[in-house]
Amino acid sequence: MLKAYAIENLRSGMKVGRDVVEADGNTLLTAGTILNNDIIFNLLDRPIFSIYIEEPDVEADIPGKEFLLDNNYVTTYNEVYESVGDIFTNLRESGQLDIDNLHQLIRSKRMRELSNGAKAVSQIHNMTRSGGYLIHHCIHVAILAGLMARWMRLPVDKGENLVAAGLLHDVGKLKISEAILDKPGKLTDEEFAEVKKHPAYGYEMLKNTALSMNRDILLGVLQHHERCDGSGYPNHAVKDQISDFGRILAILDVYDAMAADRVFAKRRSPFDVFDVLHDDVLSGKLDPEYGVKFIRYVGHALNGNWVMLSDGRRGRIVYIDESRVNALPVVQTTTGEFVDLNRSSDVKIDYVLTASEASE
Repeated sequence: MLKAYAIENLRSGMKVGRDVVEADGNTLLTAGTILNNDIIFNLLDRPIFSIYIEEPDVEADIPGKEFLLDNNYVTTYNEVYESVGDIFTNLRESGQLDIDNLHQLIRSKRMRELSNGAKAVSQIHNMTRSGGYLIHHCIHVAILAGLMARWMRLPVDKGENLVAAGLLHDVGKLKISEAILDKPGKLTDEEFAEVKKHPAYGYEMLKNTALSMNRDILLGVLQHHERCDGSGYPNHAVKDQISDFGRILAILDVYDAMAADRVFAKRRSPFDVFDVLHDDVLSGKLDPEYGVKFIRYVGHALNGNWVMLSDGRRGRIVYIDESRVNALPVVQTTTGEFVDLNRSSDVKIDYVLTASEASE
């Protein structure tokens, strides 16, 4: 059988189960290759986060407590949460952005560790959130931005700017009443109109700070709710008028907002979110280059995650067909049964389980 392994979990002697192909079609490894340390180190330097390993067919009995939560990752995440909270508090209360702290955080080992490989996607789903949603959401978008920077092989300075834009993309919400942001019911037209001002609020806030000359970050913040067909806000810009950061952050923002628990909506399966993103790409709302790349890489990074199925069973994602952008996974249930969701129209993934949920 084939089993997906994150690159950082590979070991010398493992046998490659499927060809490893880069985005440009170049084949790095063929099926049957026996891994050694040199091959693994080479993979670590490339924007590839998991590969399929051939393992003996055995009657599976999935261990009930084998989860992906990494305590070191969680500790680092909590440290970054505190740092971002301080930056946001200072910005809200004084209107000043502590640019030194921001740069130090973006360039820190901590931030690099949060955006390091497939583990990042697993961890932001596996962790249980506590504290303010806004900060968590901004950190998650920054982590996804770091991954996109790596997948796109952006220069270091451009990648750091993309991470910073992700971290700051929703700072305009600091000017909106918490009663509106945390309202559990449907917003009134007036309340929604106020919420839609947050990209412009954030742009104006940052324009008066040391970031005033950083066009990439400012436009990313201003345009992350614009859509390529002109249906977005605040300026109804069309694709040629939207910066690359604006088009990238639009995708990352939608993904985390829909895949996470919010006060007014329950989290959804990442694969349901992929359907929304794919539809928006096909309809011309989202940039196809960035959208397809994001769906493909994040989907593959979800290999190994524990999920709740719509029929109440729990299982682990063990395989996703890399040849199709909208492929659904094969899930192995806790009883050892394999469920191919591409063929089981009556069963779907409801959501990815956090580590604490999976251990219940």
